[in-house]
Amino acid sequence: MTVEKTAVPLVVEARQIRKSYGEVEVLKGIDLTVRQGEVVLILGPSGGGKSTFLRTLNHLETPDSGAVSICGERIGYGDRAGRQVPLRERRIAVQRRRTGMVFQQFNLFPNMTALDNVASGPVHVNDVPKAEARAAARELLAMVGLADKTGSYPAQLSGGQQQRVAIARALAMRPELLLFDEPTSALDPEMVGEVLDVMVRLREEGMTMIVVSHEMGFARAAADRVVFIADGLVVEDKSPDLFFSAPEHERTRQFLERIL
Repeated sequence: MTVEKTAVPLVVEARQIRKSYGEVEVLKGIDLTVRQGEVVLILGPSGGGKSTFLRTLNHLETPDSGAVSICGERIGYGDRAGRQVPLRERRIAVQRRRTGMVFQQFNLFPNMTALDNVASGPVHVNDVPKAEARAAARELLAMVGLADKTGSYPAQLSGGQQQRVAIARALAMRPELLLFDEPTSALDPEMVGEVLDVMVRLREEGMTMIVVSHEMGFARAAADRVVFIADGLVVEDKSPDLFFSAPEHERTRQFLERIL
């Protein structure tokens, strides 16, 4: 029996997100919804607002206006006597546990092995017993193809291997949503494929993901939707087939002509 799309739970609901830096309005009222198990690729020109928008989804950037909800809970705000009031950073950090984020730069702890990088979050944030966290970390490193690198330090790993450790570290917190901000842009071309392979596998396992990237192969292999953001607005939101073959807007066509 086919499940109606509207019956699939919403993981992300962003409404009218605006963000300015001084006189420059970077986000001009962005709406986006993402359902459980969807993979959304965000494309756009540099400076168009895509990474800023991604960071508003877990409140690493605070929107000037609008609202972001993850799994039905508004991020950055809580209910007090029937009113939505801003939360302190400690409470926001608890909300962020529903999302994992993978950055351009790998941000691994240089003095920790791959195993300890992956296990540290569950131990220090979620109070998971160390032995349990390390056992789970071994499984995650095996999943991303690094079973033989548990004792290696970041400086002993290639860029692609470091990024796969970073993905395993994000998964260790058992997030309901993974955010990727240009995860392959700092990698040599031959290392890109090994990271994208892991992301495709996560998609096959049902992980909800929002990915800022210009990797067209990933768009066609794994994305359910391609969202084109330019000049602080969502210009196009389509399936990969329609996005690449029949874009509606001239701004999208110009962008595709430059990058394809």
